[in-house]
Amino acid sequence: MGEFFTPGNQALGVTIAVGFIVVLTLIGGALWFTLIKARKNAASTEPHESDHAIESLRQRYVRGEISKEQYDEQLRLLKESPKN
Repeated sequence: MGEFFTPGNQALGVTIAVGFIVVLTLIGGALWFTLIKARKNAASTEPHESDHAIESLRQRYVRGEISKEQYDEQLRLLKESPKN
């Protein structure tokens, strides 16, 4: 083993280079995983389009623009529609 660490040993340089590449790959993989996870969490906290529609419908009802029957019918239709 003492001969491996002698000056001018090319195997030592290759070993260090491979180790460096492995370390960089591990760091890159950890960053990639963290960013993907953060992106999914951010996407899950954004309100859905149907939530905006329901809120808009509720505001119209509160302002008296639509009747209770219209509100109930449109709310039922919004809740039955497939989510995006």
